[in-house]
Amino acid sequence: MSSSKRKVTLEHVKADEGVEGPFLAVFPGITPPKDTAFNVYKPNTEDAKGKKKRRIIEADTGKVEFVGQNFGETARPSHCRYVIAIRNKETDTVTFKDAPVIAVNRTIKSLKNAKLHASSKDQFLQAKNALGEAFGTKKIKQQIKSIERNAVNVSTLDSVASILHDSISAKTSALPSKAEIKSRADEDRPIPPYDINAAKVEDIYKMDSLIPPAEYQLIPFKSLLEKSTQPLAALPYQDSQYVNDALKAALSISKKDRHRIRLLMYISFLMAFRTVPDKRLDDSETIGRIMGDCPSLILEGFYERFTEMPEGNDKKRHTFTPKSKDKLLCWIFAIALTLENFNMDASAMTRDMSLKQTKVNELFKSLGCKVNELSASERAQKGVGAEDAKGMKRAILTVPLTFPLPKRGPKAK
Repeated sequence: MSSSKRKVTLEHVKADEGVEGPFLAVFPGITPPKDTAFNVYKPNTEDAKGKKKRRIIEADTGKVEFVGQNFGETARPSHCRYVIAIRNKETDTVTFKDAPVIAVNRTIKSLKNAKLHASSKDQFLQAKNALGEAFGTKKIKQQIKSIERNAVNVSTLDSVASILHDSISAKTSALPSKAEIKSRADEDRPIPPYDINAAKVEDIYKMDSLIPPAEYQLIPFKSLLEKSTQPLAALPYQDSQYVNDALKAALSISKKDRHRIRLLMYISFLMAFRTVPDKRLDDSETIGRIMGDCPSLILEGFYERFTEMPEGNDKKRHTFTPKSKDKLLCWIFAIALTLENFNMDASAMTRDMSLKQTKVNELFKSLGCKVNELSASERAQKGVGAEDAKGMKRAILTVPLTFPLPKRGPKAK
């Protein structure tokens, strides 16, 4: 196995007369932008041995000043020499140049005047304390000594500023970004499965995700058709003005829309399930009385989707949580939106669910709806004035699907 030999020339070059640099700069905490230009100055001293290499470098970024020197109290202690190697590829020559190390300090320009003001204030306090020590009462002298003992020397914090900066940076680097917060909030919404990339509004919440096909086939809607005189008596929940009016309209036409009647019956089952007392969710007698002839498969789906079972509970009791209750309401609203061509009266659900309008609006927005006030034509159609229509809202679902940004900070009082 052959190997080729290359000859490389090493040379050490002293700095040219009149040419400054290079320098190695050390920045504690904050570094300036890469395009910041530094000026090099030589202090006015006699040309004694060891003083010829003294230099001061300075730069101004507009808001921050950077100043450093390789001599004096602020100089960085060094027990060795540093050089920078420069390779010439054409001649295979590596040139070493001396590079003094300079510690650079920063000063925020806007705080210069503040520091001067603080200095004059310190002088005033010193004079005041001197007078107190000379002519003050015993109590005043004790107060002066107490203040001096508890005073914090801010200058001592400069040495740990970079450590604090690095520690804060390390802690904040683990914080989630706005996009991550929004993504987690969207995943945690109490809403049915959705398609964020849906091109048509009817594809956002698909019917199979709202009502599983097996449950859809078991909805006992025929009982509504058979009771021609009092069809509402077949509903498990008869206090919904929205369901009652929509069902009467669907049954009044000769050609019945069976799909629409099925969905109204399913909404009625959901509303009835919502009225079951939390402590009676596992009581079969209570469930039978409230839910009527609801098929067991549909009831099992309700328990699976809208209740929770606390961990560590030997009795395995089902319970409603605030989130599961909101989920049940969002399911009702999503099915109602499909019945109303994705543009419905939000206040109708306010009356039926005995909820505040703000709560209903919030849930519709969680589904991705825009909640708007009635237009002039809609007010005229309903026969209400602008003042009376302030509490009436329209929930409208559109594409592309967007969700409200998560709230930040405490609630306004």
